[in-house]
Amino acid sequence: MDGLFGRLAVLVVFALLPAAAIGGGLALPVIMCVGGALALAPRAIIQGFESSPVTLSIFLLFWAWVVASSLWSPYPGHAQAAKLAALIPLGLLFVAGGGRHGRLLLAAGCAAAIVLAGLLSIEALWGMPLNHAATPQTALGELGRKVSRASTVLLSVGWATAGAFLATDRPSFARAALLLFAILMLPFGQLASLVAFGAGLCAFALAFAAPRFALWSVCGGLAAWVLAAPFLTPLILADPRLTEVLPLSWSARIGIWDYVCARIVEQPWLGHGLDASRAVTDRVQVAGLDIRAIQLHPHSASLQIWFETGGVGAVLAALALLSAGQALSQSYAQHRIAAAAAAATIASIGVIANVSFGAWQEWWIATIMIAATFVRAVGATRI
Repeated sequence: MDGLFGRLAVLVVFALLPAAAIGGGLALPVIMCVGGALALAPRAIIQGFESSPVTLSIFLLFWAWVVASSLWSPYPGHAQAAKLAALIPLGLLFVAGGGRHGRLLLAAGCAAAIVLAGLLSIEALWGMPLNHAATPQTALGELGRKVSRASTVLLSVGWATAGAFLATDRPSFARAALLLFAILMLPFGQLASLVAFGAGLCAFALAFAAPRFALWSVCGGLAAWVLAAPFLTPLILADPRLTEVLPLSWSARIGIWDYVCARIVEQPWLGHGLDASRAVTDRVQVAGLDIRAIQLHPHSASLQIWFETGGVGAVLAALALLSAGQALSQSYAQHRIAAAAAAATIASIGVIANVSFGAWQEWWIATIMIAATFVRAVGATRI
């Protein structure tokens, strides 16, 4: 019976993904949680722990530490802790249960990605008519943010889509899909998406040549950055002229990152607590403008982990990444397509995570979990 519900979970999540994503992605956590509940498969959970006990144990320990850090956070209430307490287990259930249905998930995932690409094309060509029609009173800036999140969802599942086409012997479809996805990173003014696509493309190509090395390089590089971010960021951004030549959005990031790095040393081990970023009321001067020192989150997952969960959280996050690299390099050493999809997905998500969204945003976590499920399905397809 769990196989029937698992297939239903796959169909529900990927059938609803394009509409949810084009509307800004905020419905994705609910959809994924429903999928996780439907995909509940005790056998898959046991197999997951048996195949990657260290990786899952470290990840769950990191998750528990993040939730526990709400106890010393200055931000009132524990709503985010409660959300994470539900979202992460249900996401893992979806990855474990949904990812077992390889061929079905490949078909559903590819269809969802192509439909989402079509919706994004409509938004790009005709000035976001779908979002305008759905919420005519919404400001143009917020509509742009919705479409930006949709392009991020497409980028996150795009590499598994290409891998799925390759795994089913459709290389021309894979090339066409990647070209389309690359073009759709251009219209919405998101430099981060272009850089993330470039990083993913390099990882994708490298994994075909050296699967184990590529996976270790991507996961190890991200782990190293998580540990080093508060120490290297001030050195990299030391030149004050950067805020004068960069666009305002990036100048604002520099001001935020400078502030966060200075505050991390106040609570280096335990951090300031979950969602402490939202409690910051200080202001900084950036390019002649007076802005809030942290605008909801630091626009860097690595710095947010340090700031809110301290060195303990950073070490656990780095260990989780290293352990994932080890597990993936063993699983996909002889499966170049799956290795390429995994390495590219991790590289792209890693870039986006460190320059854009908040680490605990529910839609972003759901996107990562859905992308991981898609990659797992590619890995389950032997050619």
